[in-house]
This record gives sequence, C-alpha cells and structure tokens, in this order.
Amino acid sequence: MLQPLHHTPPDDSPTEGSRSASPEPLTRAPRHPERPGPARDRLMLPPPALQGAIEALIFRDTRGLPLTDAQRLSHFPASPLVCLSWYQGMDAGLIRGPGRPRWRPFGCQVTLSGSQSQPVTSWAPTTGRGGMVCLTSDAARALFGIDPAVALDRFLPASSALGAEWQPLCQALARAPDDAATVAALLQHLAPRWQALQGRASPAPSLGQLGRHWVDRLALQAHDWARTHSTRQVERRIKAYSGRSLREWRALVQTEGAFVAARARHEAGLPPAWAELAQDTGFADQAHLVRAARRITGFAPGEFAQRFEHDESFWIYRLWV
Repeated sequence: MLQPLHHTPPDDSPTEGSRSASPEPLTRAPRHPERPGPARDRLMLPPPALQGAIEALIFRDTRGLPLTDAQRLSHFPASPLVCLSWYQGMDAGLIRGPGRPRWRPFGCQVTLSGSQSQPVTSWAPTTGRGGMVCLTSDAARALFGIDPAVALDRFLPASSALGAEWQPLCQALARAPDDAATVAALLQHLAPRWQALQGRASPAPSLGQLGRHWVDRLALQAHDWARTHSTRQVERRIKAYSGRSLREWRALVQTEGAFVAARARHEAGLPPAWAELAQDTGFADQAHLVRAARRITGFAPGEFAQRFEHDESFWIYRLWV
C-alpha cells in the first residue's frame, strides 16, 4: 500500500540561513580546470542488481577546490525523474522565489525531489561532496511505497518523506566516504527490495536514453488503457499515475533529443544549425525548439550552448547530455 509523504513546510517557507548572500542565479562563472585524480563530476550506470530500478547515479566532489560563489551554483533542467540526493560538508539549497530570488537551504543532508516541470538552480556557501540517485516515478513508487505525485516540483527532507523504514539508507548515504561506499549502501538497502519486486534485473538504458525509456513505457501503458477506457479517462489515469500528462513527458524527452543532437554536431566540428536540428528532432520549426529549450532549461539554445561549453554551473548538463 502506498504511504503518504509526511508533512513538510512549503518550499517557499523561510528557514534559518535563508538570508545568506547567494549570487544571482544567472551569474556566469568559468569552468574550473579538472584536477589530477578522479573526475569531480561522474555519471554512473546502476550496478546490475539495481538495473531497472535506478536510471543513473550522479556524483560531484568539489572539496578543496577554490570555487567562487558563482562557481558553486548548479543549474538543473526540468526532468521526469525522481531523485534521492545527499550533501556532505555543505549546506545546499535552492535559489527561487518571485521577484528577487532568494537562497533557502534544505536544512537536511538527504532530500527527495519529485519530477520538475521547470529548471531549478541550487547553491551552497561552501564546497563539498554530493550525489543523486535518479529513478522513474514508478520505480520510486514500487521501492519506497510512496506516491511520487506528492513531491512534484518539491524538495523534501528524505527522513520525513520516506519514513522510519528508510532511515538506515538515508544515514548511509549521508556518511558514505566515497562513491564505492555509496554504491555499496544502495545495494545493501535497495537491492533486496528490488529483486523481490522484479524477480530479475531489467536492461539498463544507454546514457542518451536515460528517462526516455520510462516515457515510452508510459505511452505503452496508455495504449493498453485505451482498449477499455475513453481518451479523457486515459489522460486522467496517466496524470494520476505519473503526475503529468503524456504530452508533457514527451516534450521533455523530445527536447533532450535536440540537446543530444546538438552535442553530436559540436563534437563533429559542425555549427549547431538550430533550424535543421528542430526539423530533425520533430519540432514544428526553430521557434518551437527555442520555446521548448527555454521551458526546460531557462535559456534559449544559443545561450544554452555557450553556457554548456564554458560555465561551471552547467556540469550536470555535460554529464547528462
């Protein structure tokens, strides 16, 4: 039986430290050079025992780096995925709000966030180590016994959102000293539940298709429902099941496809050719692509491309795309 997410204050409620001087969310800062040793930003596929449950693991370690305030910004796109995130050595939070955006710390080491309909910007006053476990809504529902729709466009303290059963996992993520220990904690706490639910591991998607497979499965589910339900009933069931319409989910992955195509052209030494990319990736025209890119990332394609290449805060896009 699904358990309701425990009550947490609204996202716009003030918290201690919310008046800290954070940079403006659109402030630009150059990429910091990579240091010797392991990459500071890593994208990993899940271990075999958790394939089909976890879409991706993301790690970022900026400890010891002399990052400026603006370099400690992180820009994230709108996304259909549910994320369990942890923060070590830093008081992370979001910069948001009407008028002049304000930074509000999460006030916890581990958060649960639902799918995001708009891009978000996070910041921390110090460097540190953190990571994200990315799941589809149905995997989060099955694993944790929660209704992911309650977390749409929200960041909730995982300790209260998931309940007492998952406190050991939250504590293990907050204390894991490195990536290997984090993966070990996920295997210990999630693999037995997932194997019991699935019976066997599902094939993992390729990096360019993360998130896309789940939307395809949702479309197939809608097709099955259409055999016994009207179009309006199917639309209501999809929104109740996933929190958004199938059209919204498809728009997200279509825009992601345009980003992947643009990255491929860049790596081949070719100009972006946005009008051609728009046609190739299913948009009506270049203006349609521009509107979609602004809705998902907050930036027009040209500015996004510049920030993708040069800005430190766009590290998540460089991993994802």
